[in-house]
Amino acid sequence: MRICMVNNTKKEQPSYVIRNKVVAEKLNELGHSVYCKTEDTTPLDLDAYDVFVFNRFYEGSLGLEISALKAMGKIIVYETDDNYFGIDQTHPFHKIKDYAVLSQNKLIHLADAITVSTPELKFKALERKSDAEVYVVPNALDFTQYRKRKGQNKKLRIGFQGSNIHSTDLLMVVDAIDQLQKEFDFDFYILGIDDKPFSELYKFCQEYKEQQYQWVGDFKKLYEKLETMKYTHMPTVSYDEYREMLRNANLDIGLIPLHDSEFGRGKSCLKYYEYAAVGTVSIASKVIPYTEEMDEQDLVKNRHHKWVGKLRKLIEDEEFRNERLRAQMLWVKTNRDLNKIAKHWEMVFELIIKNNKKS
Repeated sequence: MRICMVNNTKKEQPSYVIRNKVVAEKLNELGHSVYCKTEDTTPLDLDAYDVFVFNRFYEGSLGLEISALKAMGKIIVYETDDNYFGIDQTHPFHKIKDYAVLSQNKLIHLADAITVSTPELKFKALERKSDAEVYVVPNALDFTQYRKRKGQNKKLRIGFQGSNIHSTDLLMVVDAIDQLQKEFDFDFYILGIDDKPFSELYKFCQEYKEQQYQWVGDFKKLYEKLETMKYTHMPTVSYDEYREMLRNANLDIGLIPLHDSEFGRGKSCLKYYEYAAVGTVSIASKVIPYTEEMDEQDLVKNRHHKWVGKLRKLIEDEEFRNERLRAQMLWVKTNRDLNKIAKHWEMVFELIIKNNKKS
């Protein structure tokens, strides 16, 4: 197969790495010719590829380009791991919503086939085009790129990882961490949120004019709560550097709080996979997508006392914590190993080519 994956995001973004870069690497190992084109301006030899995959386009129309490629007999695939129709007005992505929704809607209708990361996204695509050819290929990890953490912490480490838009999610559980820090002696780590110190981000949020974005107000609330707590902030790094940062954080327990929203339900369980890859046990909100893949024992309703209770169990009971970690690592390794999922990608692209072979 000869495939060109076209992505307009930055190379260090997780979406590009997980849905394009590592997939292309594995498909090339399987004997195919797959090239990833990002924001560089290198001219493409269009005759070198039979399938063009478009990912995450926001602004502008691709109608003319896609029509030209179709006229050449090329197969067009739209690939997405987000539901832009689900962005609400408080979400940071709202500033690109008009472009993102327009782009997503056009690509759904222009593409010969669609690939998505979750069943929820397939459902959303079919809402827009009921006869669309949609395939679910889950996110997966190349476990050779992740090293197990050292463990053996003198004090238990509990942590959270996410971008600034997840300030709202962290705010939901920070009071539980605060309460438990008064009962137990553990270290609390926050990975990401921003590449700046929190004091600088707080100042930025105070001066930010577009206060309608919920994360801005929620980060200010979060920062004010953290001021009275003990924590370590590890600033945002590129996704390639992130793997090692996660290992070095050496977390015993990884938090995955997530508000239940239309946009959130379109996400995958990538954080769960990443924690398992380095040997950190996860506890996640009892919402889609986590309810689809994680055990009931590892899920918690988004209530303060529920988070306190579930975390207390993990803190107090080392045997239970290790048992859940072994179970999570086994599930992720069995079901989300890129070496296996690459074969799924191969099968899907072969089927797309067969179903859309140009006469």
